[in-house]
Amino acid sequence: MSNYSLRGISRIHSKGAGWLVRLYRNAKVITKLFSDGVYGSSDKALKAAQAYHRQAQIKFPPIEKPPFRETPLRNNRSGYNGICETFSRTRKGEKISCWNVSWYNPPNKLNSKKFYFHDPQERKQALKEALQFRKEREAEILKRSRRRRKITT
Repeated sequence: MSNYSLRGISRIHSKGAGWLVRLYRNAKVITKLFSDGVYGSSDKALKAAQAYHRQAQIKFPPIEKPPFRETPLRNNRSGYNGICETFSRTRKGEKISCWNVSWYNPPNKLNSKKFYFHDPQERKQALKEALQFRKEREAEILKRSRRRRKITT
């Protein structure tokens, strides 16, 4: 018997010995105990637990997460997801301020692009460009994830 067939199913050794099915969905836990005494033997209880686990997975499918975060984290100081203010160094070692835009391309490859600025006016313009660039990347990611969902269903 492979370990995959026992994923979400645990053996309980106590007075009511049996197999415990546990499935986590939508911040809830679905559990059911298949007692050896009720099913006659450990093997019969295991088969019933596996059948229940398969049915529960069909009845309660996992909710798909969005491909990127929709609200910024608490420590985000730019106010926008995937955009942070940082700096780069020139060959001489001088600091140049910039907005760094980051995003993931499948399969989970991190990419980034920098938008440089020198004064406050350029800073605003660079932020606008960074926002526009990030929105374009998000649109691409959504398009790709929708296409992938259509293929799998």
